[in-house]
Amino acid sequence: MLESQLHESHSLKYNVTLESVNDVTMAVVEFLDATNNKLNTIKLKVVNADELYDKIDKGEDFILEDSYIFNFSLSEYRYKKELKEHDFVVLKNFKAVRTFFNCYSVTDFSYAKFEGKKIQFNNCVFGNGLNNFQCADFGHSDVQFKVTRFGSGTNNFQSVVFGDGDITFAGTNFGNGNLIFADAKFSNGNVDFKNTIYGEGNIDFKFAKFSEGNISFEKASFGIGRKDFKNVEFGGGRIDLRRVSFNDGDVSFEGAEFGQGKVNFRGSTFGKGNKNFDLADFSNAEISFDTVAFGEGNISYNQAMANQISFNACSFNSFVDFRFAKCALLNLSNSVIRDIVDMVPEKNEVVIKEVSLVNTRILGRIFINWGDNEVYKLIYNQETSTYVQKAEQFRILKENFRVNGQYEDEDLAYIEFKRCEALANLGHDKNGTLADKIFAYPKFYFQKYVFDHVGRYATAPIRVLINAIIAVFIYGIIYYVFTEYLTSIGSVESTLPEIINHGHDFGNSIYYSAITFFTIGYGDYFPHGFLKFVAACEGFSGVFLMSYFTVAFVRKILR
Repeated sequence: MLESQLHESHSLKYNVTLESVNDVTMAVVEFLDATNNKLNTIKLKVVNADELYDKIDKGEDFILEDSYIFNFSLSEYRYKKELKEHDFVVLKNFKAVRTFFNCYSVTDFSYAKFEGKKIQFNNCVFGNGLNNFQCADFGHSDVQFKVTRFGSGTNNFQSVVFGDGDITFAGTNFGNGNLIFADAKFSNGNVDFKNTIYGEGNIDFKFAKFSEGNISFEKASFGIGRKDFKNVEFGGGRIDLRRVSFNDGDVSFEGAEFGQGKVNFRGSTFGKGNKNFDLADFSNAEISFDTVAFGEGNISYNQAMANQISFNACSFNSFVDFRFAKCALLNLSNSVIRDIVDMVPEKNEVVIKEVSLVNTRILGRIFINWGDNEVYKLIYNQETSTYVQKAEQFRILKENFRVNGQYEDEDLAYIEFKRCEALANLGHDKNGTLADKIFAYPKFYFQKYVFDHVGRYATAPIRVLINAIIAVFIYGIIYYVFTEYLTSIGSVESTLPEIINHGHDFGNSIYYSAITFFTIGYGDYFPHGFLKFVAACEGFSGVFLMSYFTVAFVRKILR
């Protein structure tokens, strides 16, 4: 009925003139573009509203094709028939195709009770003004509003009841007015809002209830008004919100229940405005926000519940609240964080069990605590990531902790980064050349002891100092035991000026070990035989450990 250019426009402009052709009244409708240039002209047969009221009285079928109806109102019909305001009016086998419903102020199907296998409003036009379907009952029929065009007034489907049939608004343009589906009830049929166009008004689906059917808003385009899906029950079917353009304006799914079907927001775009998913229940569904562009405005999932929720390759330009009430897996792989992401649990209860930060770029900050969030488990719980990927994630968190001034957490993340890196290198060497395979484990355990055990990769100066003291005592014991042994077999004279007792000998052994470890070398004692080699090793150990201690200590002090 309409040119595609006009159908995609938010505003509906038209002029209607009546003419008589062979005693038949025809409506000549001229559709105009935004600059009042004529786009299309159609002729429709005029059907008087009273003729339709007579059909209701007689219980006849409603068949309207290429028709023009002015001021159709079931409220007026109830008034004329002295019915109560909320009495249902039965419309049998309703079919309207390429029909124009025009009005001064309202086209009224409120409290209509549709009967029949299929209810059609395909390719119809509803003129500017209120289009009221409030509390209409579509029975168990298929309901079709395919490629229907609404004007600039409010479109009210509040408390409408849909039965088990399929419901489609595919390709419909709802015009510039407000759209209300609040408290609407959709039963087991599939619901199709694919490719629908919404204007600048507010969109209200609050407290709507869906059942077992699939729901699709794929490629829908919203205007700048508020999009409100608060407390919607989405039922058990798949929920397809792929490639939806939400445009500017606040979007709310607060308290929505998403049932057991897969929920897919993949490729959708948001504009300026807050995105509210607080208290939403995704716990029984698999959720994908992959490649979503969230635009400007805060994003909140505070106290939401999810099992697996994915934000792969997303762009976060504003504050994001990920303080879930429950979340088994939060996937932020390949995403870019330019502002603040808050994950710190509100009640000291760890609710996120696993987080993936593979290839994530943090240009802003993540508020996360090593202890409160059990970051160690968040990364190591990942069953599919490699040690290389785990190492990279710990490195990302290490840099994030540094920016946040969380230096203790930074050290813990750095330790796990180096440990995963070492395990990754071990795996690489085991699959490498013969030389790599031979030295794989010796190299791994050497690094594990020297760099990890001794000083936690220069993050624990006290640990280095304790290991230094232990080394002094171990070398002292070696000197004591072997000096006694060599003296007893007469292979060397005792280097002690006077042997009083074993306690005195041991004390001097520790003393000699200490001055050797710290490379002081007073010259009052000196080694013999192979103990010269032991002393040289101790001297090197002392230089290494004290340098290690200096690095770790200065690192702590400078921060």
